[in-house]
Amino acid sequence: MDIKRKLYWLMQAGVSCFCSESPQKSVSSERPTEVSACAQATLTASKAKDLPALNSDKESFGLSSLKKTAAHTIFGQGLAKPTLMCIMETPDTDSDRSGQTLAGPLGEQFGKMMTAIHLDTSKDVYVTYLSPWRTPGNRTLTEAERALFLPFLVREIQLVRPQKILLFGAGVAQALLNIDSLAKARGKWHKWENIPVRTTLAISSLKATPQRRQAWEDLQAVEKE
Repeated sequence: MDIKRKLYWLMQAGVSCFCSESPQKSVSSERPTEVSACAQATLTASKAKDLPALNSDKESFGLSSLKKTAAHTIFGQGLAKPTLMCIMETPDTDSDRSGQTLAGPLGEQFGKMMTAIHLDTSKDVYVTYLSPWRTPGNRTLTEAERALFLPFLVREIQLVRPQKILLFGAGVAQALLNIDSLAKARGKWHKWENIPVRTTLAISSLKATPQRRQAWEDLQAVEKE
């Protein structure tokens, strides 16, 4: 078992988590170490009894600098026990400006993708992000940021209880499945707490025909499962 899988196992067992594989030097209580920040995130998320409580915890969580640069906190959208739970890494500029999940052109494209596999986004699909805040310049999350937000995502999945999960992009696959390459993750089914999980490309990358073809293959696999 590698170090990241050990970390995930410890988190599920209720043990304080670590955000990196190397020891961290202690600092003053006014500037929490990555270790204490992850431990607090794990404790906070685990206490949420329902989605409104979890959303409130996300909104008030003050140990990420991303909240300071984002216009809105973007929460998951959809009904509990959906056919499919879709997870992206971060909100984009349109979502951040509007405060809505998957707003603008990416939202329209996502709707078409779900319609193509005969899913109604109003009742069959739940959509959320690993980070509830847009990153400056729409950059990808750092490994430490993924580790910090992971406890909230884990609890959200447990509360939503989807039949299947579709991960969009390498960052989410790395965080939830501990797979460092989307190429390694794509094309096969994975399991997360007995829930079937499939990975696909980030929506923002689906501009060229080859990428769209790959995404369509992933969607077809989700529909057939």
